[in-house]
Amino acid sequence: MTRSLAAEHNYRCAIGDLPTTPPPCRPTVSVIVPVYNEIDCLDRLVADLLAQDYERIVEFWFADGCSQDGTYEALLRLSEVDDRIRVIRNPKRGPAAGINLALELATGDIVNRLDAHARYEPDVVTNSVEALLATGAAGVGAIARPSAGRTLIGRAIVAAHKSPFGVGVAKFRRDGAEGWTDAIWNGCYWKHIVDRVGLLREDLHRAEDNDFNARIQGLGYGLYLSPAIRAWYLPRQTLRSLWRQYFANGIGVVRAARERPDAVSWRHFAPLALVLTLGCSALITIAWPGGLLGLISVLAYLGVLAVATLLAAGQERGAYLLLLPVALATLHLSYGLGSLRALVGDPLIALFRRVCPV
Repeated sequence: MTRSLAAEHNYRCAIGDLPTTPPPCRPTVSVIVPVYNEIDCLDRLVADLLAQDYERIVEFWFADGCSQDGTYEALLRLSEVDDRIRVIRNPKRGPAAGINLALELATGDIVNRLDAHARYEPDVVTNSVEALLATGAAGVGAIARPSAGRTLIGRAIVAAHKSPFGVGVAKFRRDGAEGWTDAIWNGCYWKHIVDRVGLLREDLHRAEDNDFNARIQGLGYGLYLSPAIRAWYLPRQTLRSLWRQYFANGIGVVRAARERPDAVSWRHFAPLALVLTLGCSALITIAWPGGLLGLISVLAYLGVLAVATLLAAGQERGAYLLLLPVALATLHLSYGLGSLRALVGDPLIALFRRVCPV
């Protein structure tokens, strides 16, 4: 049945390609978590991981990006209590570099990459393994459900993440979604597939997962989204931190597109199109003061934000919805400007370095 389910969608069966036969009924799992300055959430994160009910978890790898808040020392103390906890230093600091260090040391049949800024039900690993065995997929992942915000603006940011006008258009962000997909969150992969595909691209900051998943699919394997894998990520709680996050995301997606166009889709460039439309409209209006193109563009965008807010109000209530347009605009504009920065700034910087080498 595993073979036929994958074959129905023209995917190779990852279980059928296992280097050992017969395939294990209860494969071992290595959990990998990149961390950096996580002391505030470390206790609940570790508690969620140690509460996992899958009995074949052989190790929890924490790749610490040289934390300065005591995270590394706290993890070392925890490793003395539970010998499954393994701690490694990640001098490059980036999440991709940390994951790569752990992947090279992991011994499990399966590797489950989990985020530090998230909460996990006790059966996350169990349901991930069962989904891999049931589908024949190379990797499975959870729906990215946002946790509740702690402040009015935090709740507005959560609503922006849920909105189809925010980041909710991706399949793995839609509550109740299930099936084959091109992107997964908290990916759980067969280790032999990871070994074949290779490590994450550390130079594609914020887009390394897109590239990695595209390489897996390029080999003919599928990725599966399972709503049974219940996890909640912790969104940013301020507009400033949201802006910084999505500005970096915008840079990352353009750089990924240059390296591997099939790692991204049209939806990743919608914010860039918005920024270009608003910017060009403003320039035309300045050059031709009698024109109303800039005003029309702004009003049209404000209308979209109003529609998004009305749709959200049809599903939930709260004063925070008054701030939803601000949260959505912050998300859109930061992402779009980040994309523009990479699209224009990267070539200019490369040209400057060739003309004026240091």
